[in-house]
Amino acid sequence: MNNELENIRHPYKMKLFWAAIYILLFAGVISVAVQAADQIKTHTLPTGKAQLIIPYSKYLVGEKIHYTIKNDYNSTIYVTNSCPDEPLAVYRQENNKWVRIHDKASLRDCPDEQRQVSVDAGKSVSGSFAGWHNLFIKPGKYRVVAVIEHYDLLPYQEFEVITPEVAALNQQYVEPIIVGVPPTEPINQPITPTKTETTTPTKTIPKPTSKPDREEESDND
Repeated sequence: MNNELENIRHPYKMKLFWAAIYILLFAGVISVAVQAADQIKTHTLPTGKAQLIIPYSKYLVGEKIHYTIKNDYNSTIYVTNSCPDEPLAVYRQENNKWVRIHDKASLRDCPDEQRQVSVDAGKSVSGSFAGWHNLFIKPGKYRVVAVIEHYDLLPYQEFEVITPEVAALNQQYVEPIIVGVPPTEPINQPITPTKTETTTPTKTIPKPTSKPDREEESDND
């Protein structure tokens, strides 16, 4: 009875009491939510790129071709391993169109391999087409494409396969041409005169012919 009379006389005290209760409950809920949010791992959108690196732009028929996939993203990427099918997508240019070609390796070339090859951020993975002997047996232009799971960008690299005869023809010696002088004209160089020995002809003095003595002639007369 006394409490009811006190509430009637001072109603603001009950309002303050309930306001404090609600504030404490609200603060408790916020605190729990913040702690739960700290334990949740958030994922950001991947940024960066992936690179496919093939060392050379020209290869001989039958030469081993290596490749490297470099992950420049800020998260791990995955490349599907389709062995015994070719490890990367291979295209050959035919009639100005890129046509995909296929080959199969023997099962001993891919025993117990993972079906997904993971490449951590900033790392790289390497491989070769050594087990797929029929992919690059024809001369021509080729394109290799790396298919990366859950990524739309497809890094690729192009190169040419040539025969030894073409390679030898490209390595023929070409005589350098001096700039400013046509190749068909002789190069004008100063001529240094050579010293020639000049011999002075020796003069032969003729022998005097003997003349009869005039006095003897006169005596004989």
